[in-house]
Amino acid sequence: MRVSAVIRKLAAVSILALLLSGCATTYVPISWGFGEKVQLLSRSDPTLAILFNRYDPQRKTLRVEAESFDEVMMPSEVKYHLGAYRQDTKLIYRNLYHDYSDRDLRELLVHELAHHIWFDFMLPEQRQQWVIHLEQNPSPLQAMVRQVYQRPADYATEDFAFTLEYARSSDIQELARLHLITTKERDEIFARQKPGALALMPHGKAPLSRSDPELSKTDLWPPK
Repeated sequence: MRVSAVIRKLAAVSILALLLSGCATTYVPISWGFGEKVQLLSRSDPTLAILFNRYDPQRKTLRVEAESFDEVMMPSEVKYHLGAYRQDTKLIYRNLYHDYSDRDLRELLVHELAHHIWFDFMLPEQRQQWVIHLEQNPSPLQAMVRQVYQRPADYATEDFAFTLEYARSSDIQELARLHLITTKERDEIFARQKPGALALMPHGKAPLSRSDPELSKTDLWPPK
């Protein structure tokens, strides 16, 4: 009886450990397998071209000669983590196990490049001003950020990245006001808005995640 009880306890501990550890998601450099496509997107998409030419003209964040890395997460979390930006390598990564459409790649590039801008180029005063901007112009995406990300320390940078990914006209105006883009670049974004450019999201609309079916509807402007 005593031995069987010990065995049952060990089995229970093993099961609990598996549940807590979840599964590992592997991230690879975004250009791994998509090098030509992401390079083309970074130069042909009006908004991406503006951001890359200003903050990464040599496309170093898209280089492929870097090691992959694993991240442990629960299976239910995988769909929310389609990419990553690492401050130590200054590289944009993609989830190895996700099938990316051209639109997925573009949105991932905007999102992770936003992290590159936030961590490597924005002054503390600019970050604070962006937080104030969202306090005065709340984005429904902020609620999603707080559901998905556990650490409050991640909220500000994720708010910035998701807001750029689905920018409203007021957000683009704020980028120019903070001198993150020029007024000429702001006007160029507005003038060249079209499918494939940075989508302008009407106030009050928000997808639950980048992989959410709502993104296939007409909540984004311009519609698909």
